[in-house]
Amino acid sequence: MESTAPVIEHLPIDQLGADLADRLGPERTAAWSRNREPYRPQVTVVHGPDGEAAALTSGRPNTRYTKIVDIWSTTDTAAERLLQHLIASSLDRGDACIKWELPIGENLPRFGAAAGFIELQTPIVSGAGTDEVRGFALWHGGFPHAQLRYYSQTTDFTCGAVAAMTALTALGLDPFGVTADDGARERELAFWRQATNFPACEPVGLAVALHDALAPATGYSVELHLDTEGPVLLEEYTGADREYRALLQAESAEQARARGIQRHADRVEVAEIVRRVAEGDYALLLIDDAQMHDSSTPHWVLAHAAKGDTVLLHEPWATDQRAETWVDSHDLPVAADVLDRLVSWGDPAYRGVIFITR
Repeated sequence: MESTAPVIEHLPIDQLGADLADRLGPERTAAWSRNREPYRPQVTVVHGPDGEAAALTSGRPNTRYTKIVDIWSTTDTAAERLLQHLIASSLDRGDACIKWELPIGENLPRFGAAAGFIELQTPIVSGAGTDEVRGFALWHGGFPHAQLRYYSQTTDFTCGAVAAMTALTALGLDPFGVTADDGARERELAFWRQATNFPACEPVGLAVALHDALAPATGYSVELHLDTEGPVLLEEYTGADREYRALLQAESAEQARARGIQRHADRVEVAEIVRRVAEGDYALLLIDDAQMHDSSTPHWVLAHAAKGDTVLLHEPWATDQRAETWVDSHDLPVAADVLDRLVSWGDPAYRGVIFITR
């Protein structure tokens, strides 16, 4: 008796095959064939009696999500069957959620809404990838949290400013403004200037700038954990270039003392970060983002929610050149053991964490 069970194939992105490429058409094939490494691109194809469907998925290494980039199908039934397979595969992988991005102007299919996908909050148009797609997410087992409105850094060096301003937004201070106008970028650069160590924002200077910006919000304080006494983020500098940056950091330390900012020299454990974020604190984290990309760079992210051993990060950066969008970076889930490796920079390694606590 001939089997009518669907056949599922998993293909590398460079093995679409002529038949599928013909059915996708040249424009869609070009989009699917973009270089998306190291972000786990994969094509999944379902052949069955109720039609055929194919999906392109991706997602950052060492994270707990999979993103549906696009679904093509000959019938809605085939597309729904494929979606259920993608959801099950995401669960098997240990994801906290599966995301789905759609071009602006396209709506979530009926079967996507029925599966439980909900729309992510519209981002503020800012860095690349924030004005082209809508985002949706399905949280496996639920993940109650308040979404933070997404803003993407508009330069290579303003991650610390954007992470801090996003926390301020969550506290109702609206540092970006409510519309995507030139003023938002001006405020991003202005905050960076207050906190910068040229070009990076080092932990002490960022804590000072954050403390001052928090002044209108009563009941919140800034707490800094940095397990080194010397200047930081200066590994590549020597001579006069290093000396003036070190001088600025020493001045930031004096400003922090004058403001009464709590500074701890201990290496805060990731278990404490997870616990405090789960209890309502926000945590700005200085990370080495090599775990999620193909290069090692110091970078700031904001931890804003936690459930079990999974922490949600607001990640100000999306690698548009490799087809990432804000959907990847918004509500980015990572496991606590991965976070332990992420929150470390330098040789010998140090850990910089800034808590905003009630």
